[in-house]
Amino acid sequence: MVKLGLFSLMGLYDRNTSPASVLRTTIDAVRMAEDFGFDVGWFAEHQFTNHSICPSSLLMVAHCAAETKRIRLGPAVLALPFYDPVRLVQETAFADLLTHGRLTLGLGSGYQPHEFERYRVDPHERHDIMLEAWDILEQGMTSGVVDYHGAFYQIPRTELSMRPFGLAMPEVFVASCHPEVVARTARNGHTPFMSFGHRGLAAAVAFRNLIAERWRAGGGDPATMPLAVQRYIYVTDDENDARHAARCVRDLARAAVPLSTTAPTRDGPFLRLMPLNDEPPLDDFLDNAVIGPADYCAEKLRQEIEALKPTHLSCFMGFAGIGRRETLASIERFGCDVIPQLEGLLELRGVDLKDAA
Repeated sequence: MVKLGLFSLMGLYDRNTSPASVLRTTIDAVRMAEDFGFDVGWFAEHQFTNHSICPSSLLMVAHCAAETKRIRLGPAVLALPFYDPVRLVQETAFADLLTHGRLTLGLGSGYQPHEFERYRVDPHERHDIMLEAWDILEQGMTSGVVDYHGAFYQIPRTELSMRPFGLAMPEVFVASCHPEVVARTARNGHTPFMSFGHRGLAAAVAFRNLIAERWRAGGGDPATMPLAVQRYIYVTDDENDARHAARCVRDLARAAVPLSTTAPTRDGPFLRLMPLNDEPPLDDFLDNAVIGPADYCAEKLRQEIEALKPTHLSCFMGFAGIGRRETLASIERFGCDVIPQLEGLLELRGVDLKDAA
């Protein structure tokens, strides 16, 4: 059975949209996802460009904890090399307290060079730093104490006042295909998190197989490997609306080019988006995402679930450049018209599938 997540990047590509509007739409989308039985509301965090206005996913978790009752909430992801791990373990423990145990964690190493430069972190060391910070986070969350001596961090014994007795680690999802990170994920029984963005299913299957090979190397059984898969989803009957959504997906692909440099080309905080080298036609972006009428989206997702065998489907549904009304309408259509067609595949939180509509 597959659980659902709602992924919020909180991008601001439309100069006529305010950050306050993006925030309001995101909160309303999470509330709606809760009503439809989504398991997790995920929040991205990125720095210094309009690709995301959210610099702290734990702040979004804390805020939405008061706006919701049942849905779990989590960062997707905490880029561990950018944090002081002693502060992070305290803030994570406090977020767990604020959510009344609804916190889930997405962990990663970061990937945007300009962020590493601003945070004065060597990107070549990011995976080693991530693994040490992960050690510290896990130690503090499970024991209530940090006492760590590694290559990057030397931390004397430190008690955590908000977690004095230690508790279980929240459920952890890990966004990385690095061999050592995947092996660690397998040893701990956590969930790999993959996205294939605007690429097709064949590329996704190949990526899944790569993760499964590295999972096996870490001692895990690929046959029972949990997996979170992220997909671009937009439900609409209007062909022009669908093509506009495909252009927004194309913008996300184009943004990867400046974000792969230490000095992204931009106007103020706004990235300059240029066509990709050998950019495929718009129809390819439309076909490779899950965009269209409810029946089409349901069948496409059914095929992908059967091929990839995920345990978690992270739905990226709030594309920058699509208005608030249209975004919420798409989520409503997904909940009312797509979810019921996936009966037998989905596990909803606190909602009976026959009542999803």
